Amino acid sequence: MEREIKSIMAAITALPQGRGLLLFLDYDGTLVEIAPRPELARPTPKLLQVLTRLTSLLSQAVMVVSGRPLADLKELLPISGLNYLGSHGAQGLLGGRLWNLKVPGGSKEEQDELARQMTRDLTGLDGWWLERKSPGFALHYRQAQPLEERRIMAVLEPWLRQVVQGGRYQVLRGKKVVEILPQGVSKGAAIQKILVFPRFSGLFPVYLGDDVTDETAFQALQGHGLTVKVGDTAAASAAAFSLANPKKVRQFLALLADHLEDGL
Repeated sequence: MEREIKSIMAAITALPQGRGLLLFLDYDGTLVEIAPRPELARPTPKLLQVLTRLTSLLSQAVMVVSGRPLADLKELLPISGLNYLGSHGAQGLLGGRLWNLKVPGGSKEEQDELARQMTRDLTGLDGWWLERKSPGFALHYRQAQPLEERRIMAVLEPWLRQVVQGGRYQVLRGKKVVEILPQGVSKGAAIQKILVFPRFSGLFPVYLGDDVTDETAFQALQGHGLTVKVGDTAAASAAAFSLANPKKVRQFLALLADHLEDGL
């Protein structure tokens, strides 16, 4: 067992006897490696198997938290009893019931107009594409060459500042992606709401994520949860532990399932 995984397992096994776990798992860059396009980042049968085991062992207290739309998560991970939080916590499927994070935000028509503005400004540049979500939208530029990426950002930055100054929307920056979402939407805000649900209250939260958008969750769980940053550990993070990559995450999850089956 590698040192990082051993440290995380030690913290979990040190919990009071009978304290259940509530497992939060980011998808891209955490459960699976980041791909050039989101549709290429598919779970392996082995990953589906270990998530199925954990969902059963933890009495359905397993939740995938992602910037992806809710429908994408359900299609990628069709596991009975699994919970989902999509669009950075704006939408959820919890215990089989739809749930929405209530925040003041613009209408779909307003978001459509913002998306049209962005598309118009970037016309003629290559390597980017727009993903519509509910709420908001995301600009992906992972396929842009370095020079074209600089051109995209040179056009985009003044426009993004104007959007933020309007006070109704926020800009979330991830790995080769910029997302426009209503103010108040974040993974951390959603998790704070979920932790007081009767079916989840009293459980010990464990959160694994790789991106800057996971930092709000790390911050929300400081002092009363276990947080794990996946990937680059050079950047500052509010997470208490780290794992090098999704492969290590999958190793940890398999080990956790083994321990739970042994009566952890």
